[in-house]
Amino acid sequence: MTGYARRGTLIRQLGEILESYPLIVLPVSSEQAFEQDADIASVESMRRLMAAQASMMAIPVLGFPAMSVPTGVANGLPTGVQLLGRRFDEETLLEAATVIETRAGTFTPIDPR
Repeated sequence: MTGYARRGTLIRQLGEILESYPLIVLPVSSEQAFEQDADIASVESMRRLMAAQASMMAIPVLGFPAMSVPTGVANGLPTGVQLLGRRFDEETLLEAATVIETRAGTFTPIDPR
């Protein structure tokens, strides 16, 4: 019951913010992109990765549309942003993603080693 009440509060609060802004640009992760296989290197590494990307896991639970868009490559690792939008307004996210991808350009594929 407490969890559902908290979820409802977060949905209401985020909905109020999105009344003023049609979308929010967020980092994909709170850390730079991880090296390949970092999620399976150790239990601690997996926990660090999940904590760094908590927003990507929390937003869908709240029922808001979100998507990640690539923006470049830094030190051989991909970079990007996460777009968060109003409920039932995926069209705005897709339009914003198109603008970002068009301006960011095409990147050489990342070497999976």
